[in-house]
Amino acid sequence: MSEHLGVLFLILFLIAAMGCVYLVLKMQSSVQAGLSRWRDEEKHALEVQMTELARRYAGVWFEQWKQEEEQKIRLDAVQRSQAITKGKVTEHIVPYLPGFDFDPKDIRFLGTPIDLIAFKGLNASTEEVEIVFIEIKTGRSALSSREKAVRRAVEEKRIAWRVINTDVEVPRLLARA
Repeated sequence: MSEHLGVLFLILFLIAAMGCVYLVLKMQSSVQAGLSRWRDEEKHALEVQMTELARRYAGVWFEQWKQEEEQKIRLDAVQRSQAITKGKVTEHIVPYLPGFDFDPKDIRFLGTPIDLIAFKGLNASTEEVEIVFIEIKTGRSALSSREKAVRRAVEEKRIAWRVINTDVEVPRLLARA
């Protein structure tokens, strides 16, 4: 009987040991699942924090960049405006400067596509009048494509004279409409 008792205790011990192993394995699985959940939650929390920090940094950087660029853009706009104003004023005063080789009374201001037209000799009441197209430039500005086109037309003598009689032309133009 003591032999059976020993076997019985051994069986009970093995069952208890198996139960403990099962519990340990179950706990290990549960602990692993808990650790995985904790790791995933921490990872997500860190991603959210990093994203927020990146947004804040990018926002601060963007605002700083925007202010710097805005200052540059404003300065550039002021400089361009000053250059344009200087050019426009210069266009109007050049005919009155000493050494300008046309009588200011012979000059007509157009503005675009060229600045001035000189009718040289018109004020002196001479029979010979020379028509001169004048473009005033300041700084290093170059001729625009429109100004170049006018220059080519003058150089190639593609110039015409036309009289429009409004008593005839205006009714004819209105009839077309």
